Formats: sequence, C-alpha cells, structure tokens
Amino acid sequence: MSTPREQRSLFGEILDWMLAPLLLLWPMSVALTWLVAQNIANRPYDRELGELARAVARQVPTVSAPDAAARRRLKSDLEHAATLLLRPDDNDSVFFQVLGTRGELVAGDPDLPVPADVPGGVEVRFRDDVIREEPVRVAYVWARPGGTEGEPASLVQLAETLDKRSRLATEIIKGVILPQFVILPLAVLLVWLAL
Repeated sequence: MSTPREQRSLFGEILDWMLAPLLLLWPMSVALTWLVAQNIANRPYDRELGELARAVARQVPTVSAPDAAARRRLKSDLEHAATLLLRPDDNDSVFFQVLGTRGELVAGDPDLPVPADVPGGVEVRFRDDVIREEPVRVAYVWARPGGTEGEPASLVQLAETLDKRSRLATEIIKGVILPQFVILPLAVLLVWLAL
C-alpha cells in the first residue's frame, strides 16, 4: 500500500511531465506568432510601396536632361509627381530617390543608401534599411527607358518608416496572444482536475 507522501510525489511527477512541455511550448508559440504577425503586417504595405515605386518609375523620362535648366525642370517635375503619389500620413514618413543612369541624383532624398545588388530585371525589390537613424522598408526598381536589359538603368527608391507595420503586427499579436492567456490557465486547471 502506497503512503500519502508517495501518492503526492507521483501526482507531482505526473503534473510536472504534463505541464512542463505546455509551459515550454507557450513561449515558442509566442515567438512564432510574432514572426508570422510581422510577415502578415509587411505584405499589404509592401504591395502598396511596390506599386508606388512602379508609379514613380513610370514618371522617369526616357532621356537624360542635357543642360542645367532642363535638369532643374526634370527634378521639379519628378518631385511634384512624387508628392502627388506619396501622400504622407500622420504615422509614417516616406522618402524617395531617383538616380540617373550614371548614378547622379536626379530628384529626391540624397540620404537614401544605394542597394548593393546590380541592376537587373524590372521587378520591384524590397529591403530593410536605416535612414537618418530610423529603420525603414525600401522598395526599389531599376527603371530602363526602353525596357530592354542592355540599356543603362535609373534607380527609383521609396522608403517608408515602420510605424504602421509595427502597429498592425502588434494588433495581430494581441488578437492571438490574449486568448492564449485564457487558454493556458484553463489547460493547467483541466490537467490538475484530470490528475
């Protein structure tokens, strides 16, 4: 016949074996949820930023401006077009940059870093970067006037700070994690009662 002490230790042992994995898996679940939420939050904003980059790239002229007056007029036209397309909001700052086929600044913000990859293709690419000590998401496209691979390309870059993305990711995480705070104690209670 087992003593009450042996029964309690057996009960404790079973409880440990059942609850320990549950308590270890919960932080892993939180971390995985955070990663998934970041990915989900990035998708719609990346799509929008990519479309805006394509729209600005379509405004880039097919020929270089021959003289200083024409370059100033081109810069003014591009900045006006970008201002119309890139409506800033209260949450995020948006930066843009257009570099000519020789790498010269045509319009926009000179602080935006140039991507490390070589010009190729016409698809919009994305990267995370920092501008003025603030993290940003950058969409960039190499715009070719004739659309052919052999021609020199202009670089069009748009960068947006991450406030909206972070806020959406936080809302997603809250929506998933808060129910877990209810489910976890309930699971512990059910395990306790089952034992």
